[in-house]
Amino acid sequence: MIKRILVPTDFSEQARSAFEVAIAIARKTGAGIKLLHAVEVPYGSGFSATGDLTLQPDNMEQVFVLQLLEKTKADMAKLVNSTEHRGVEVVQQVEVNRPINQIRRTIKEDGVDLVVMGSKGSSGLDEFLVGSNTEKVVRTADCPVLTVKGRDPEFIVKEIVLASDFKREIKHAMERFKTFQALFGARMHLVYINTPGAFESSSNISQKLEHTAQKYGLQNYTINVYNDVIEEDGILHFAEEIRADMIMMATHGRTGLAHLLSGSIAEDLVNHTNIPVLTFCMK
Repeated sequence: MIKRILVPTDFSEQARSAFEVAIAIARKTGAGIKLLHAVEVPYGSGFSATGDLTLQPDNMEQVFVLQLLEKTKADMAKLVNSTEHRGVEVVQQVEVNRPINQIRRTIKEDGVDLVVMGSKGSSGLDEFLVGSNTEKVVRTADCPVLTVKGRDPEFIVKEIVLASDFKREIKHAMERFKTFQALFGARMHLVYINTPGAFESSSNISQKLEHTAQKYGLQNYTINVYNDVIEEDGILHFAEEIRADMIMMATHGRTGLAHLLSGSIAEDLVNHTNIPVLTFCMK
């Protein structure tokens, strides 16, 4: 069930698109939306992570931050008022904190079921959703993350690509993916990308995919083996060929050296495709 949707925003066009998509999903599920913006202030400014102010006389930096907070709240109200969301509960929240820290905190404290994010944000003081922050959320969030780029207020999803190696245990991710498939009444295309470095016969792979479909009780699905040089390109090419409306992937949340060595296909996809990507981190 999707009851609580979190939409981090930096007031960019990509973030507005994410808000519109969240509204479309909320209309289908009855979920409420929290619209969140985190203002990151310089160290020593006198602000705590909760936005409290330790008064220091004649501190122009504090005056500037207070003005920034007021402007942010005004921008938040303007965004909500200018976006049609009749029938959907929208809560506004502005915090003083590092964006990634506040997103993680809100997910945990609010029991968020879905994060909807724009994949690219603005620059300068309001920088919020640039690659690193989006990738960190995709890699570490305890709930599914839907990343969107272009505007799609109706958000109609008919064809979904589920890309995986289908070798790891993906039970928890599969249950969430089935929820989205059922929500939209979409067809799910299971796809394994066959690469030269990890080549398997199509018949063996097809059997594995069919076994997965039967194991998790999938309905309205297709089995696909797609050949390409690297997995990321294969997923993108396959999704484009079938005119997919969404790509779904499980990510394993690797960090540090392991992440650098293995890379993250999910994060790369978020950066390189205009198709919405739904990821779930299996920690």
